[in-house]
Amino acid sequence: MKRIFPFLILLMFMSSGCKPTYPKTKVSDSIIKLCRDEYNTEVRLKTIGKTLGVYMPVDNLLDSSLQPSEESFEKLGNVLHVLSRVALSTNADLKFITLVARDSKISGFELVLTRYVEDIKRFMVGDISRGEYMKRMLFETKVDPLVLLSNLVSKDKKGQPESEEFSIEEVHLPDFLAKQISRRIEDKFKEDKHLKENFKVVAVKGEFSPKVPNLERGILKFTLDILKKREMNNTLPERTGPPPADAFSLVWRGVRNGLANLKKRRQKKFNKEDILPISLETVRRMLRRYNFRDFAEIELLDTNTGKSLVVNNKTIGW
Repeated sequence: MKRIFPFLILLMFMSSGCKPTYPKTKVSDSIIKLCRDEYNTEVRLKTIGKTLGVYMPVDNLLDSSLQPSEESFEKLGNVLHVLSRVALSTNADLKFITLVARDSKISGFELVLTRYVEDIKRFMVGDISRGEYMKRMLFETKVDPLVLLSNLVSKDKKGQPESEEFSIEEVHLPDFLAKQISRRIEDKFKEDKHLKENFKVVAVKGEFSPKVPNLERGILKFTLDILKKREMNNTLPERTGPPPADAFSLVWRGVRNGLANLKKRRQKKFNKEDILPISLETVRRMLRRYNFRDFAEIELLDTNTGKSLVVNNKTIGW
């Protein structure tokens, strides 16, 4: 029953017999008004192709540790909520929404959040879970170290003029997926209990190359910098010196060594050769979830071993 109501709401929004609540000619004005009236937030907009870009200055975007503050996340969430509402009830041909946030007093740092409009619709009808919905948003940071450092050491921050310029690029689904999947690979190796015991993720980069010689379609490329952790000696330290004389010590040594051996048997082992196939499975799973087939090959490169894995679209196993 819980999924029926969002579906009915979305059905009303998408019904051809109903006029859109936010016509394409008034999308920008509607978003500006909603943000101002409901959240007392000023935003500016620009559209490139099928990507809607929204800019918002945020007070205290960064906390004392130069990380996004909790207060700023609440403000970003409010604006994202407005953008989702408008995207669900407009006849504008929008595929992606990009939100650019800057600190209103400190230049040199941007948060860029990107959502795929189709993901918003699928979440509304209960086709994807809330957790999956959150993972599908791209979260990127752009830092100009020189400008940021200059602002941090400046004593007169109040007098700094706020930049009114912001730039966005049109987002395309292959590029969006390449970036999202690269983060999913990182999460796989960082969150899986057994994988994080065996590997350390340095960086994973994903990109889509649309123009490739001798191929009709592009290639999804993933560069993996994932290290194999050294084998750890999980046995408990052995007692040195002469053997214990009492029976209790002898029994305890046997129990202790038995527990250590049991732990070693239960710990799942991985080799560095497992990095490529595990990553490929993550790529394949995400492409299936998006039903994305407009590519020729998937190419994965392990920068530490120099080995690569190339899979053709037809042999990926849909």
